[in-house]
Amino acid sequence: MIKIPANSSAPPIWRKMLILALPVALQMVLQAFLGMADVIMVGGLGAEAVAAVGLAAKLHFLMLVTMMGVATACSIMVAQYTGANNTRASQKTLAIALLLGAVFMVPFTLIFCLGAFWLGWINPDQSVVQLTAQFLLITAPVLLLTQLITVYEAALRALGNTTAPLIFAAIAVVLNIGFNYVLIFGKFGLPELGVAGAAWGTLLARIIQLGLTLAWLYLTRHRFAIGWQELKQALEPVELQRFVRFSIPLLVNHAIWALGNAAYHVASGFAGTTALAVMGVMVPIETTFFALFVGFANAAAVMVGQALGRNDIAGADYLCRFFSRITITTVITLSFILWLISPWILQFFDHVDSATTTLLRQTIAVFCLGVWMKVINMLRILGVLRAGGDTHYCLLVDVIVMWVFGVPIYLGAVFFTDFSFVVLYALTYVEDALKWWPIRQRTSKGVWLKNLTG
Repeated sequence: MIKIPANSSAPPIWRKMLILALPVALQMVLQAFLGMADVIMVGGLGAEAVAAVGLAAKLHFLMLVTMMGVATACSIMVAQYTGANNTRASQKTLAIALLLGAVFMVPFTLIFCLGAFWLGWINPDQSVVQLTAQFLLITAPVLLLTQLITVYEAALRALGNTTAPLIFAAIAVVLNIGFNYVLIFGKFGLPELGVAGAAWGTLLARIIQLGLTLAWLYLTRHRFAIGWQELKQALEPVELQRFVRFSIPLLVNHAIWALGNAAYHVASGFAGTTALAVMGVMVPIETTFFALFVGFANAAAVMVGQALGRNDIAGADYLCRFFSRITITTVITLSFILWLISPWILQFFDHVDSATTTLLRQTIAVFCLGVWMKVINMLRILGVLRAGGDTHYCLLVDVIVMWVFGVPIYLGAVFFTDFSFVVLYALTYVEDALKWWPIRQRTSKGVWLKNLTG
């Protein structure tokens, strides 16, 4: 049994956790607020516009999850190399991640451009399909831009620098909302573009965000202002193969998770446009709630990874248990608060019909009851097990639980029962309930405590 290190001190851990977690959480809140702003700003255009923007946002979110496979692999390796004081290796890791991420995202960019040909397969409402296809065509380049941004952000956070990504994201969010206002409603003499205006606002904001990130890196001569030499070294077979072998389970894991979540969302479309509109509203609400816990997971990944990189196994184990305790306490508290303020949240969506509002209120109640399982699984998988390179086990659990139990149960309920959407939404938590025990057992055994830099 690994013991808590005698020299562990709670105040420094708390301080470092907050420094790492809060900027990431705030950045997630900003992004969620942007998603909610998109939905609210097109709300006056009708339920179809809300459903279309919600569906497009969900597809972008699912691609973001897939992108995080490369970014997470980069973050884990950079955190451990930082713990081992190997700057050169961390630079090469970043270069490899940027190249692989860009190549990986090209085909998906083309698929988004051709949305008009396949969106009808996943949504029966042709009005929603047309609006969503228009949004995806304009925002297709956002996939490549976002992949590069996420890799840079992951690498910077692995160093403990969470402030710069937050600042650039905040600027992008403010600009995005401004662009939306001007382009959706046709202000300052510009044409009124409706849903397309929201899409153009997203594209312009992402271009500026990547530009600011690159400008800051190269103007400050940051260690991650990589040059041609690092990019050439990224193509060296040994280093490239090592990163690919490590990242493939993460890529597959993220892709499978994204496909599973897409299946939930697509099936919800067949439960009716009202259900899809509720899902579109729930996306930013869920993202806002998860923000702090994504921050916790990021802080855990960095701190645990750096501890493992310097061979502090006892310290890494202590950090795992510390983050588990603080996460479960916080999620229970925030779930109760969310339920108390839900009537106030619903006022932001008073432009939708009463049936949608009632369904949304009930869905939030289910979310508050079940979200603790999702959050603790997220912390243990993203923040702990993967920090030690235990990617194959995470992949195995995700594949079996999601595709053998979670998705089939949900699809069966949608197509073969007349359950209300509230019951259907509750069934999305079957997956997390089944995943909780094997992930908890794996974490407690300590087999994930590995130094990957050797």
